Amino acid sequence: MSQNIYRALLVMLIISLWITSLEISFLTSLLVIFVGFKPKLSRPTFSFISVLLVLFFIGFFSGIIEHDDIFSLVKDSVYFLRPITVLIAGYLIVSNLNNKKEFFNIIVLVGFVFAFVHVARIGIQTFGVQLTVDRLRNTFGRTNHLELVALFLVIVVKDLPIKKFRSKILFKIFIGILALSFLLYFSRTMIMVLALMLLAYYGYLKLNAKGVIYLMVLSTLAAGFIIFLENYEPTRDETVFDSFMWKMKNSYEEAFKPIDVDKTLLDRRTLWGHWRAFEANLVYNEVDKQRDWAFGKGFGSTVDIGFEIKLQGEWIRHLPMVHNGLAYVYLKTGIVGLFVYFMCLVILYSYFYKKGINKNEAFYNRMLASYAFYFLVSSMVITGIFRPYDMVTLLIGGTFALKQHSKFENRDSRDPRDS
Repeated sequence: MSQNIYRALLVMLIISLWITSLEISFLTSLLVIFVGFKPKLSRPTFSFISVLLVLFFIGFFSGIIEHDDIFSLVKDSVYFLRPITVLIAGYLIVSNLNNKKEFFNIIVLVGFVFAFVHVARIGIQTFGVQLTVDRLRNTFGRTNHLELVALFLVIVVKDLPIKKFRSKILFKIFIGILALSFLLYFSRTMIMVLALMLLAYYGYLKLNAKGVIYLMVLSTLAAGFIIFLENYEPTRDETVFDSFMWKMKNSYEEAFKPIDVDKTLLDRRTLWGHWRAFEANLVYNEVDKQRDWAFGKGFGSTVDIGFEIKLQGEWIRHLPMVHNGLAYVYLKTGIVGLFVYFMCLVILYSYFYKKGINKNEAFYNRMLASYAFYFLVSSMVITGIFRPYDMVTLLIGGTFALKQHSKFENRDSRDPRDS
């Protein structure tokens, strides 16, 4: 089959994730699997998928026992299957590309296009207009994980074909636009994910003598920043800086300060600033009340927020999904499901300690270890791998294929006399 078809399928898959449509990205990944089907997956890929399938079956069978809403059961099934299909699709695309480097390169090129459009729209539509963070984000987008991944790849992948672009100045302009666009989203999650992925890739978050030293330094800096946030009182709508710092402080308080659900319901003025914490606490309270600790409430379950709220043009009271990915997994699959979910994180992190048979495999091991922190942070803030725009499963699948190919490269390059 033509290589252009596989390139086009990769672009389609990337755009389907950017669109943030569960159904579109799921169907696109199935199309990729159908076109590029190969009966054999590498052992690491199969092992990782098996863990995700265990998580799926826990929620599926719990849902069959607990609920009779077929539509909600099917929708949750798609939510839990889609990361698996995207991962397999990423693996198959790379397996079918003759030039394996094109996988990362195409992601970066598509990221350049989105960054240029984003910056151009802001420049044209806000000329002479006083800006705030909320106005920028509400008008031009709150996040773009494609650009996050593209920026990470530009920094760490040395042999990207795009880096051999003839005009060095034009290439630097592209990088500048990508970095500027990334910052103009003012996304706390994107900034944290990029920072941790880079620190992990360069070995600063590995638990060894070097890692412990850097972890102590980072902990000291983090403690200093938290003290600063505790004593700083930014106003939400004054300046771009103050508005962003308000969001940073609110993120810290949501993550680490407990919230009284009953008190918050009585005075809803404080609710919107602590929505993520409010959702998560409702999940824990509801699961605890119904004693579904072990296997959760299953697919089709919802969390009752106690009042109706308008989301995406529709008034609802029972939320099928929450922002906190760990709370979401706990709601659907319980403590057992959370344990399985953390196994995925442990598997990725364990690649820190695996030695590659050549430089390429060692590089892919570091990449996989860095994805663990993407996996962790996004799970705490944006429902993790179950969010339609999350890119980590595509990266995992593609990198598993690259890692497998690097082994054959090494085998093919050996001197026949060694046999």
